[in-house]
Amino acid sequence: MAAKKNKRRQHSRTVELKRQQEQEKLADAKDRAKKRMDPTARLLLYGDLVFLALFSLLEYQGLVSELVGAMGTIIGVILLIVALWFQFGKGKGGGSGPRL
Repeated sequence: MAAKKNKRRQHSRTVELKRQQEQEKLADAKDRAKKRMDPTARLLLYGDLVFLALFSLLEYQGLVSELVGAMGTIIGVILLIVALWFQFGKGKGGGSGPRL
């Protein structure tokens, strides 16, 4: 009787395979979540792209002076840096929300 108490239960191979598949799914989901782009950074990049395109067209058509065009380019570069900071520069504790 003592021998029966100390025996370990044998798991079938299918149970081990299912557990391994679940672990792989969780690892894939975590990897995808890590690579996901921050929504704030995406919005800033799209806005910056439109902003710079608008100023380029206005300057090309001669509707704004070179000084105004240069100021628009400087503002666009600042927006780009802010967007990159939102995407890559934040620490793990900060942020605009949970990154799942």
